[in-house]
Amino acid sequence: MHKMSRRFIAFTAALALTVVACGDPTGVDSGDTLTSAEVAAVLAALGSAFESAPVNAPQAGPAQAPIPVNESFDVSVSCESGSIDVSGSIVGTFDDVTFDTDVRTNVRWDPNACVVGDGVNTFTLEGAPYIDLVLDLSSTGDLVTVSGTETGGFSYTSSDQRTGTCLLNVTFSIVTDATSLDVTVTGTICGLDASTFETLGT
Repeated sequence: MHKMSRRFIAFTAALALTVVACGDPTGVDSGDTLTSAEVAAVLAALGSAFESAPVNAPQAGPAQAPIPVNESFDVSVSCESGSIDVSGSIVGTFDDVTFDTDVRTNVRWDPNACVVGDGVNTFTLEGAPYIDLVLDLSSTGDLVTVSGTETGGFSYTSSDQRTGTCLLNVTFSIVTDATSLDVTVTGTICGLDASTFETLGT
């Protein structure tokens, strides 16, 4: 798959969040609170795990026709300690000349005592029961359109003895070209309004 498309999926899959609201709000669905920066660190680790999952590049067909993509993956990716099981599929078409892409990606993350850090604390993650992503991506030239949902959740224990459960119920849309980026995110992330976050770390 085109390198840019794969990176875009990985960033979107993580919803690689940066705070766009004033301050650093805290939230959680049950238990002790997490800051939005801590939530961002956890979800960035999920995106990195997806990017590490091996997906074979499609092979060129006759006359450089658009190539069918039908790949599945089911791997265990190491964290600082523990692991994340990453499974799913990528199905659609890819043009190896124009790099035009039209694919649907399904990803499931199931952390198993996965330890990630935010530079201050570490967080040991378990699935609650897991996080699911459904993502549709199309690209033509410089125009890339992404839409999808992310649902499920994770439980955590922090190095400063906080415990709790975070749930995700997010719908997102991203449209970008050579000069612009339009992002819409709705729903909730760990009890926080998802619209107070921005994707892609921009």
